[in-house]
Amino acid sequence: MRRLLLLLVLLAPQLAPLPAQAERFNFVAFGDMPYCIPSAPDRCDAEIGRVARLMGIINTAVPDFSLFLGDTKGGSEICTDERLLRAISWMGLLQAPLVYTVGDNEWTDCWQNRAGRYDQMERLALVRDRFFPDDQSLGRRTMTLTRQADVDPAHPIYVENARWEHGGVVFVTAHIPGSNNNLQDDPRPGSRIIPPPGARAEYAARNAANLAWIGAAFDRAEAANARALVLGIQADMFYPQRCGRGTRTGFEDTITLLRERTNRFDRPVLLLNGDSHFFLEDHPIPEAPKLHRMMVPGEQDVRAVRVSVDTEAADPFSFLPIGVPDHVAPPSC
Repeated sequence: MRRLLLLLVLLAPQLAPLPAQAERFNFVAFGDMPYCIPSAPDRCDAEIGRVARLMGIINTAVPDFSLFLGDTKGGSEICTDERLLRAISWMGLLQAPLVYTVGDNEWTDCWQNRAGRYDQMERLALVRDRFFPDDQSLGRRTMTLTRQADVDPAHPIYVENARWEHGGVVFVTAHIPGSNNNLQDDPRPGSRIIPPPGARAEYAARNAANLAWIGAAFDRAEAANARALVLGIQADMFYPQRCGRGTRTGFEDTITLLRERTNRFDRPVLLLNGDSHFFLEDHPIPEAPKLHRMMVPGEQDVRAVRVSVDTEAADPFSFLPIGVPDHVAPPSC
């Protein structure tokens, strides 16, 4: 009975079925910028200027909305208030609504020496307070979002997790950052990594919230007969699979859920992520062939990706990088 009541709460804001007719629209995804280099502080204004110019290019593309997939600063930049909040200015240049999901450089990695040894949770609290104050998106023209904190009483602090619907497609963001999703225990023998206090408990609680939120999005897509589902996160969960190094213990639950729910939904699912800083599209879970993944550029490759959607097509998503291709990055491995 408790699970049924929770499901009704999650679905109550949007119980009406989605449009049955085919829809065509576009949106933009980007992330991992600007990356200033502490050893060259005189270049930081130029990096921020490159991002501001990209905002103008995105405005020219006239997307219905945009998604920023985390990392508003470089990992070696000190996690000061100024560096964490400077994104408010350039995000405010976008005419269309902007939905932001949080990356590891904003808080997860702030405990490291190179980032100033800040308290993780204090930095995350600042980001939540300033970027997610209500149910409205960012951008000059906003749109109303359903936030997990508002509809899921079991997970009341996750204001950053959002859901909305557009053109017969369910969109959802989940707070899944790089750095192994803040599961800071490296399984390699002899590791000297000492997790910051509370990191493992934080991971466990947020992981449970993310799984519930993603599951609820699939529930909504199935109940509404949605044409597709789009999930936006920051982490490149498949880096170890692609590169043969690193760990993904913090992502295994999410990958398992995506495989199971994509196959049950049996319609196209698009996973969007950043983190590795080059443009890539693939199908990273062979057992879930209807899951399509697109990774955005970033860091020195200051471009975005225009995603065109045709819900009548068997593969409804197509991708076009936009911006100045002056620092195109090759695959990291």
